[in-house]
Amino acid sequence: MSETTKLWSKRACALVGGAYCALICWFSYLSIFYEVSIPNQILFCVALSAISFVALAAMLYSRFQVLTKLVGILLLPVAFPIIMLCFGEWTLIIPISITVLLVFFLSGSKETWKTIFGVIYLLLYILGSLGYFMVISFFASSVEQTVLETGTSPSGDYRYELIQTDDSSGGNIKIHVEPNDKDISLPFITFVAVGYDRTVFMERPATTDDLEVTWTTQSRTEITKEFLAISSNLQIELSDDQKEILGLSADTEAVYLKDISDAQLAKLGVPEENDVLTFRGEVCFRSYIAILEDYFDISNRELQILE
Repeated sequence: MSETTKLWSKRACALVGGAYCALICWFSYLSIFYEVSIPNQILFCVALSAISFVALAAMLYSRFQVLTKLVGILLLPVAFPIIMLCFGEWTLIIPISITVLLVFFLSGSKETWKTIFGVIYLLLYILGSLGYFMVISFFASSVEQTVLETGTSPSGDYRYELIQTDDSSGGNIKIHVEPNDKDISLPFITFVAVGYDRTVFMERPATTDDLEVTWTTQSRTEITKEFLAISSNLQIELSDDQKEILGLSADTEAVYLKDISDAQLAKLGVPEENDVLTFRGEVCFRSYIAILEDYFDISNRELQILE
């Protein structure tokens, strides 16, 4: 193999290392905004180990390339969110940890730089982990929560949890609803979206009578008629984008349901058939309203690192 061929093969391997670094960056982002679910631990471990081994071999072969040196320095801090937030998911953590450590120590970077960054990263991991677990301990709830029931709506667009909380004040019963279409499913691993859940029912003190959650479907026209029968001046809150769809100015303050036609509701994304959740004879959730008021827009998402 000629020197030119070797050079380009090493550059190609350096790109493999860059792709692996991008993958770890993506996983770190997902670990912050999603919960990890690995149904088949063995298959996932084998797949991730194979990917990590190929990337490690490529980076060791190209260890003197500038890109590989840079990746070797960056991987340790990039992997920090995965190790902290997915602690206990060893099939995810171990292959990544071994790879980033070997690349860091065996890359072609100068020993001086390795020493400097090694000390910095050691402090990052020690102080970061201590701070993280202290915050968790400080904000950890002392109440006991039990998930009594879970399920999905008829359309499959929403999922719910019926939760009983036990505390010194008699506890409570509540229902959380969240979108069911924002998870990210990859081979052997699923990242479950968190931060979207909305409490649609809560009763205190907790009573265990009649815990049946009922989902039904109701047409868009029927729901509109029901709302207008309650009040003909029912006002709804629309975003600027929704107002633009209706041809309204962003400065329009009051938008009334009676002024919106069924066709316009369809343009706003309200489906013909809507999911309706009923609990203890009370309507708690309508997808009709959730869509109109953007319940589950990403701007309303809450960061739930501590969960």
